Amino acid sequence: MTPAYTHWQANAIRWQANATGGGRILLSGARIMIEHRSHQTAPPLPFGILLCLLLTLVPNIRATAQDIDDEWTVTPEEIAAAWSAPLFQTDDVLELTLYADFNTIRRRDRERDAEERQASILVDAEGSEVTLDLKIRTRGNWRLNPRNCEFPPLWLDFDKDDEALAGTVFEGQNRLKLYVTCRPGNDRYEEYIYTEYVIYPAYNVLTDLSFRARPVRVTYVDTSGEDDTFTSNAFLLEHKSQMAARNEAVPIELTQLHPANAHQENSALLELFNYAVGMTDYTCAGPPLHNCEPIRRMTDGALIPVSYDFDWSGTVDTRYATPDPSLPIRNVRQRIFQGFCRDIDYGSIFQRFTDKREEMLSVARNFEGLDEDRRDDIIEYWEDFFEMAADEGRHDRILRDCQSW
Repeated sequence: MTPAYTHWQANAIRWQANATGGGRILLSGARIMIEHRSHQTAPPLPFGILLCLLLTLVPNIRATAQDIDDEWTVTPEEIAAAWSAPLFQTDDVLELTLYADFNTIRRRDRERDAEERQASILVDAEGSEVTLDLKIRTRGNWRLNPRNCEFPPLWLDFDKDDEALAGTVFEGQNRLKLYVTCRPGNDRYEEYIYTEYVIYPAYNVLTDLSFRARPVRVTYVDTSGEDDTFTSNAFLLEHKSQMAARNEAVPIELTQLHPANAHQENSALLELFNYAVGMTDYTCAGPPLHNCEPIRRMTDGALIPVSYDFDWSGTVDTRYATPDPSLPIRNVRQRIFQGFCRDIDYGSIFQRFTDKREEMLSVARNFEGLDEDRRDDIIEYWEDFFEMAADEGRHDRILRDCQSW
């Protein structure tokens, strides 16, 4: 059922609270939205009743906001630290050696609530090797399943107050996602992980409202002695708090985000970028959100979605990726616009892609971790989109599949 909504102007704050009757009040930008969850379309509430309900809930605004966010503000020091994080100052492949009980991790830690394991990591620090202590834990959804991936993706948890981090690439880091090769040693899967990686710096070229990534080559040493040591491609993804801080924003935990409440131009840019890379495996509306991280910008209160996890995109074109059965496409290489119908000037957004064309293509051209055939395939696939973006007559054909609110 499509919810019924009532809107009116209000202070520019962001707030989500439980309301009576199974509904919610959402204060977003300069609008308050009352969402009714009945089995029939609900009529607009009278203004007097709506105002009384709002005043009843106002004393709980701060508490509710803190329930949504661990931190309500971002400081200038946090912004500067996020931008200067050593880990993401270069795209050179970082060589790491990770020590842990991988025999247990690979075979037993395949649940979403698996326990953390003690680990250590060997990394170069200003010309000398340093071993750092950390904890690791399995993560993910599809890739966590052992039927799908031989090796699970990992969380790397550092103590950011550990003095040993100073002078290393992990200085200032706390928690990082490690995207690993699903089937280590398989050439095709080793290529997949670096292909997915290059999408992130291409996204960075287009907008700072994107996650940074760092390609790594990891040697895994099983401390139980049961498994053989092996080396494989991977990449590290910036934590959402650091990504948000760079943009003077904070992460916000939401199960759904109505398209009317998200920043329109930035949402459209995300949707068009996903179209460019052939990504349909996401939703920034929900419920629940999928492969989409919302942040709230502190300068204007805007809610801005940010995409991640591109392994099911047409750019990567993994053997296991298939489009949703509801979509009228046969494979993930076929593009279809999954954005919402927005009353904005798309011409300027298409123009941004045209202006950034060579810089985005150079990301794939200059990354030495890809073999020549894979690099050429990425460039050819992206060039196909850039040709459409440069042709104003083809814009409507791209956008005609937009979703109504």
